Amino acid sequence: MPITTDSVRTYYDENTNLFLKFSGHNQAQNIHRSLWMSDTRSLEDALNTSNALIQAEIESVAQTNARIADLGCGVGASLFYIHPRLHQPAPAFGLTLSPVQARLASESARQLGLQDQIHVAEGDFTSVPLPGGSRDAVYSVEAACHAVEPEKYFKEASRLLRKGGKLILVDDFKAAHPFNRSEQKWFDAYIEGWYVPGVRTVEQTEQSANAHHLNLIKNDELTPYLRLRNLPDFLANTLLFLGEKLPFNHTIVPSMLGSMALQQCLYMKVVEYRMMVFEKIDD
Repeated sequence: MPITTDSVRTYYDENTNLFLKFSGHNQAQNIHRSLWMSDTRSLEDALNTSNALIQAEIESVAQTNARIADLGCGVGASLFYIHPRLHQPAPAFGLTLSPVQARLASESARQLGLQDQIHVAEGDFTSVPLPGGSRDAVYSVEAACHAVEPEKYFKEASRLLRKGGKLILVDDFKAAHPFNRSEQKWFDAYIEGWYVPGVRTVEQTEQSANAHHLNLIKNDELTPYLRLRNLPDFLANTLLFLGEKLPFNHTIVPSMLGSMALQQCLYMKVVEYRMMVFEKIDD
């Protein structure tokens, strides 16, 4: 069954509360992955490592009054971490496909007293309700991978950025080498289970960005900082086989299988977790 924008929306509407419940840390409220650097001391720090990396990129392009947008913002955790740490930032904008996530993010903004500084809306990140050239930085954490039409994502991100602005991606990327049968099986299980049709190679991503006046200036692999939980081949294959036979219709089942498949893919180097930064050049 093909992955559509509607199926991605349903996936997050049905699973977000479960993701938050089992994220491992109530305070951070991050759905994305933890990164354990040499100086990381706690789970909260690990969950916010990617946020801190994004903050540094934003500050390098706008030291004050930064105008930012989080495309695919989830429940707003990255915005709630980054925005208060910037120097006199302009009000920030977050967009999520899921009405459940938009509601939770708005509630959190009110609880944190940030409702006038951070606005989260429901919508598609290929059609953002902001004027062109209005952002110094646009970023997505594990969100561009959900794009059914990745070209439209890059076109829209480029439209939003002023000249010299940055697009920052923290996401999964498909390894460039040909896959054997086993590798392809696990990759397909990851794509289908996590509803991520937009996972492409670094080269494909760079080509799409270049086509929309976005020039690659940083490409860092973050996979070594993940704590992988891959299973022995026999056990993983058995669980995948049984999971695919389960009669349950709730999207948490394919999500769990997709999570297991991703761990296998990262371990086999079929998928790489990376931070890519692009600069907007002349149109």
